[in-house]
Amino acid sequence: MLAAAALASCQTNTGVEIEVANTTDVARNAETIELCWKKLSTLQTELTAENVVVKDAAGEEIPSQVIYRGTEEPKALIFQASVEGGETALFTIEPGVRSEYEQQAFGRQVPERYDDYAWENNLCAYRLYGPALETSPEKLITPGIDVWVKCTEKLVIDEWYAKGDYHHNYGDGMDCYKVGRTLGGGASVPMVDGKFWPMEHNYATYKRLDNGPIRTSVELNYVAWDVNGTPVSLVKTITLDANQRFNRMENIYEGEFEELPIAAGFVRHDVKGTEQGEGWIAMVEAVSDSKQPEVDGEIYQAIVLPGAELNADLLGHTLAVKAVKSGEKMTYYSASGWSQGGVENMQEWVETIKEQVAMIESPLQVTIK
Repeated sequence: MLAAAALASCQTNTGVEIEVANTTDVARNAETIELCWKKLSTLQTELTAENVVVKDAAGEEIPSQVIYRGTEEPKALIFQASVEGGETALFTIEPGVRSEYEQQAFGRQVPERYDDYAWENNLCAYRLYGPALETSPEKLITPGIDVWVKCTEKLVIDEWYAKGDYHHNYGDGMDCYKVGRTLGGGASVPMVDGKFWPMEHNYATYKRLDNGPIRTSVELNYVAWDVNGTPVSLVKTITLDANQRFNRMENIYEGEFEELPIAAGFVRHDVKGTEQGEGWIAMVEAVSDSKQPEVDGEIYQAIVLPGAELNADLLGHTLAVKAVKSGEKMTYYSASGWSQGGVENMQEWVETIKEQVAMIESPLQVTIK
């Protein structure tokens, strides 16, 4: 998701020239380039968050976003690059008049629906459940992530919540995924003595860190709960970029423990197939919350967690399990796709996963030309 940024001290009279190199044989599509704002502003002192413009080799402006990470000061600049295998692409960062870019990533708390936190990009959408749901008629406490499928590139969260009927497909997708008290589609929990130890409450607080047009990210805090006799708390940061199916999940578990096994994965419903490779596991199943599953198609899911132990069917889930130390950041990637929304078959889904693995292992190399 993030490209390596090795900036040298060189600049033009008007801007900073950036070379993006793909050192692999795999084409990279809409990969996010992230550059340190402090370094950029040192090389081009006229840059501000309000005037920074990114141009491609043809001199055309492309969308960019200043990243704040929940602070008041700029931390980074991001834009997206597509580079063929073994090729390079050139960009210029300079002061100018920024255009209005199409919003392709968005997230917000939904107080009108029991404090859900929902987020999406132009390919996929999700939600987590909030504190108000605990005292609602549903009284649901769950770590699970709900998967919303869509077959449109427009953002749908606000429209679907306003309509209040998002379990029905009106032509652009729907919520047809059953979560309950499970991991849903891509959550994590401690797993000790052969069982899950889920949170005893939904997320307690949230902080939206950035919100489009390219990246949306949120930090969610869970109060400490009992894990086999030890109180454990969790800070979860979720990041989703435009044009990418994979969420970056950063989980920090803290407590009086040396190591704690953490299971990340997705609940199994009517599973039609699984695949796995080094550090990743995937599944396809019929939609799980539908009156017409034969019409509504299949949902594809995947977890990428390097160094994890993989299990296709354990405790009713497909899992990647890895032990972490207290306070250590565990980063994994979770994704979903829909047979009616751009994913044709498992072979295509595996190719998408391999592209993500390549992005993690060999990010695009960024230097000053």
